[in-house]
Amino acid sequence: MNCKKYIFTIEQNDITIEHFIKRYHFDEKDRELLLATGRFLSELNTVEAWIAYNDNGVVCTATLGDKYDRMLDVVAESQHLLLAYSMECFAMEFLSKTYEKMNETVFQETGKWMGEYHFLGDEDFHDIEKHLQEFSDNGLSEHALSWKNGMLHPLKSVIFTAEYKEKREDSGCHKCELCENVTCSFRQVVQKPPRRKNKVE
Repeated sequence: MNCKKYIFTIEQNDITIEHFIKRYHFDEKDRELLLATGRFLSELNTVEAWIAYNDNGVVCTATLGDKYDRMLDVVAESQHLLLAYSMECFAMEFLSKTYEKMNETVFQETGKWMGEYHFLGDEDFHDIEKHLQEFSDNGLSEHALSWKNGMLHPLKSVIFTAEYKEKREDSGCHKCELCENVTCSFRQVVQKPPRRKNKVE
């Protein structure tokens, strides 16, 4: 097993505000708050990730860190519910964008793509503890994730596995491009140009 640590930066322009508003059911009047919140969080935070490369696939972790949890706690305690909700949503977006960056990284390292992501949860706690121990055993003493009371800590963290795929179209980050539901808020809608009518001579 070969373990490596990565730091990913998610820029504000990586997140399209129009799709963000639609996806998380904000009102248009919330746009300025969302723009300011997204700018602040993207400038302040990075995503720490670790990838363990095995013969048949990878084990991946990613976290926004304790700082994000502490900021969210302060906002929630202030009873600013809209801001707290927006921070929860931005956390999901930051992690989602990180999966794409991790997939690109795996390809750069191995020449293969990650297939479907298998996120580990409560029922997989034995596997989670095993994987976290493997990261620790492979020299990543600064690894910040832990499993406590049925949850990963920091709270805005994920752990998942994926098998290698030879083709990008089989990778976990390529599903939206293949989906025919172009009105789904979870993809960027690409408008096809209208067909030209055949000119009648």
